[in-house]
Amino acid sequence: MAAGETTKQPSIIFCSCAYFDVIPRGMKERIFKTLQAAGIEMEAVADLCGLAAGHDPRLQQWAQAGSLAIVACYPRAVRWLFEAAGTPLYQDVRFFNMRTQSPDEILAGLLGDDIPDASEEAVLPGKEEGWVPWFPVIDYDRCKNCKQCMNFCLFGTYGLSAEGQVQVQNPAGCKTNCPACARMCPAQAIIFPKYAETPINGAEVTATDAAAEKPAPDLRAMLQGNVYDRIRQRQPGQKRFSTEPQEAPAAGPDPSRPTFETLRRDLDIPPEVLAALSPAELKRIRQTAKPDGADGSPKKNSD
Repeated sequence: MAAGETTKQPSIIFCSCAYFDVIPRGMKERIFKTLQAAGIEMEAVADLCGLAAGHDPRLQQWAQAGSLAIVACYPRAVRWLFEAAGTPLYQDVRFFNMRTQSPDEILAGLLGDDIPDASEEAVLPGKEEGWVPWFPVIDYDRCKNCKQCMNFCLFGTYGLSAEGQVQVQNPAGCKTNCPACARMCPAQAIIFPKYAETPINGAEVTATDAAAEKPAPDLRAMLQGNVYDRIRQRQPGQKRFSTEPQEAPAAGPDPSRPTFETLRRDLDIPPEVLAALSPAELKRIRQTAKPDGADGSPKKNSD
């Protein structure tokens, strides 16, 4: 196939995932420049997550295309990114996952046996200054609308639709590299496409994952004790403090009084996020956090 020749190949969307190194750069470059050399119709973007957060109109155009192939990450993550942008993928889409498939496998799936030599350097779409597109995406096939994510999030990322359905309404409010709400989700319905671990990164939820589902924890009990005390006792004007593990009292650790280390370990909350919490923020989450089975509306608290 000669470069520039018109083909009947489906339109291809290539995501460079420019803001994170979850896909090796050499792998992306090889796939990208080979597709360019093949002369087929393709649109390369720096980051599908960023387009979805901004409701980019191109997503609507792609969703309505007669045929489409998307070279990106996990199909479940990509589908719900389009859904989050209000442009669900109704037609059949061929997904190619650079996080699990080899370049040879992806190129063979797109080009068959007619794979051209690609000696030119690839110039991948690059990231722009400003917000890093890290935010949660909800898998509504799994979501039970327990509102645990909304009650847990300190940063106003979630809200409710007019029908009372939890939504990601402020993607930019999410703190980069923090997947804590996904770890708290009892239905494993929250996806962070750039996260390392499955199924939070968008991999399909396996039978083993499903078996690990558990009732939503009592966040009011989780976010109290010495975590709250240490924040409350912080001196006025002090913006940061150590998140290093603290020595247990002489009588032994009290499991009802979680430490910053347990929150960081169990929920994978980045130290810089924990260190930035204010007493008011933590008090708010303790007031709104609900026990199992609650409806998610704010609860008054006398703290």
